Amino acid sequence: MSNLTFENIFHGLNNTLGRIRLAAVGLAWQSADKEQTVTVPAGEIKYLQWIRVARNFQLRVILKQDRRRETFDGFQREDHDNIASFVKQHYTLALETIEVGVKGWNWGSTDVRGGDLAFLVSNRTIFEVPLSRIANSNIVGKTEVTLEFAPQTGAPSVQGKNKGRAAAHDDMVEMRLFVPGPRARGSDEEQSDTEVNDVSAAQAFHDMIKEKAEIGQVTGEGIVTFGDILVQTPRGRYDIDMFPSFLRLRGKTYDYKVLYSSVTRIFLLPKPDEIHVQLVVGLDPPIRQGQTQYPYLVLNFSREEELDIELNIDQETIDSKYEGKLQKKYDLPTYRVVSEVFRGLSGRKMIAPGSFASRDNQHGIKANMKAVTGELYFLEKSLIFVAKQPTVIDYADIHQIVFSRLGSGMASARTFDIRVVTKAGPVSEVAFTSINKEEFEPVEDFLKAKKIRTKNEINEDAVLAVTALDDDDSDEDMESGSEDDAPRKKPNFDDDEDSEADADFHVSESDEGEPTDDDSDTSGASDVSDASGDLDIVKSAQPKKKKKKAAAEGEEPESPPKKKKKAAVKKEKDEDEEMADANEEKPKPKPKAKAKVKDEAADPDGPPKKKVKKSSPS
Repeated sequence: MSNLTFENIFHGLNNTLGRIRLAAVGLAWQSADKEQTVTVPAGEIKYLQWIRVARNFQLRVILKQDRRRETFDGFQREDHDNIASFVKQHYTLALETIEVGVKGWNWGSTDVRGGDLAFLVSNRTIFEVPLSRIANSNIVGKTEVTLEFAPQTGAPSVQGKNKGRAAAHDDMVEMRLFVPGPRARGSDEEQSDTEVNDVSAAQAFHDMIKEKAEIGQVTGEGIVTFGDILVQTPRGRYDIDMFPSFLRLRGKTYDYKVLYSSVTRIFLLPKPDEIHVQLVVGLDPPIRQGQTQYPYLVLNFSREEELDIELNIDQETIDSKYEGKLQKKYDLPTYRVVSEVFRGLSGRKMIAPGSFASRDNQHGIKANMKAVTGELYFLEKSLIFVAKQPTVIDYADIHQIVFSRLGSGMASARTFDIRVVTKAGPVSEVAFTSINKEEFEPVEDFLKAKKIRTKNEINEDAVLAVTALDDDDSDEDMESGSEDDAPRKKPNFDDDEDSEADADFHVSESDEGEPTDDDSDTSGASDVSDASGDLDIVKSAQPKKKKKKAAAEGEEPESPPKKKKKAAVKKEKDEDEEMADANEEKPKPKPKAKAKVKDEAADPDGPPKKKVKKSSPS
């Protein structure tokens, strides 16, 4: 048997079917459309493995160089014996069979096998993760380790009608592992118990991943390192290592690897305080920290800080590869050195402020976006709001900019708002608030010069406010005028006249009604007992001149208000007591006698009356 051929075999994670042929000189795979070909010489094969995977069985070929591997899926179970005998005969290698754990447990142990991180349960592999795909490792808390994976560069192709187009696919970007307890001591370690307990198992696992996956370590020499740079997003101080194809941010807790190919834009923006300068670097795909994504790096520098460095690169490479965009030596302010190195290594254009100037002759103005305070810059082709999460809007994507004064209808307001209405996108409108009123004219003039459609609602709000104030004033004038024209009733403070009117008021027998609580307390002369003989004194004390005068003039006595009745009756009682005291001495008060049955029968139609008995003087 000189060679073996198998149909319907996949290479790697590709969805394209192909054919694989094993020969004495090596093996080769070719796609069905004959556009892709993979060859492996027999002399480069280190060992081969047979493992059960999702797409039937997999033949895994481990190479001698860099322990790289090639995988081929789609074999059937009965193909194992033929392949094992072939490789033993021609390659003098044994086909190793890997048992896969199927217990379904979510806890076990880890082991580094070549270029893979294997998770084992009962010494059987559950799954494997290529160390080359791990982009970062972080410790969350004391017992949790987060592994972040680099996005896949190539997408699987699609056959058939949509041939040639990239298929939508999902990538695993993060994995979190719970690693409790202290670090386990190896058999060849001679550390004390104190040293072992000081390092947690999570910390030991994190350090092992960084070492094996070469996180923080790179092949080749770095070009330059910027130490202790203040980074606003993600927040912290980082050392920035610049390499030919990528840069690395090294902080106390997190490390990030950023490819120059993921850099989309670079902004160099002076802050309005005239002390600091901001370097904003756009990233796509963004870097991640847990569930938070950072599509921009924001670096802060002091204007007065200077840096003297020399790049670890020869002049010939600078002239040929970087086309003179870099210099061998720099002795400039720090922000200029870092920005020029970023521009030279990434190949992106540096965007700086243009012709816009604020009232203070600055390139940026203070503004708020929701509850976040930041700086708003109007550049030549876009506007950018720099805060913890910067926002960039191109002028080509703006449908209209509206000036308004939300929440204040007064013409004397000190701030105004800008609403940016976009043509399309996930956010149709972005509002920037609390902008100083003095910045309105330079902003409006700049946008008009850029031929951007604007709408001014500030003047409309002021006109509406003035109109509303005029309407309120006219309403108040009308109300005050109507009150002035109406006759006002002159208050009467004469107690004598009120008492005289009350004295002339009498209730006829036909108007008597059912007794009430008020009647029992303020019933006037009816409260006086007939048996005591005081009724005659009360009648003689009533003023007669006023009554006769009113009768002669033919006027009816005016009915006083209801609330005056009690006061009038009380006054009559006071006059009766004064007249009684004038004729005889006032005896000591005694308990009131109960009403007699004879008196109640004498007046069956009227209400029951209280009997007041007064003793004669001794």
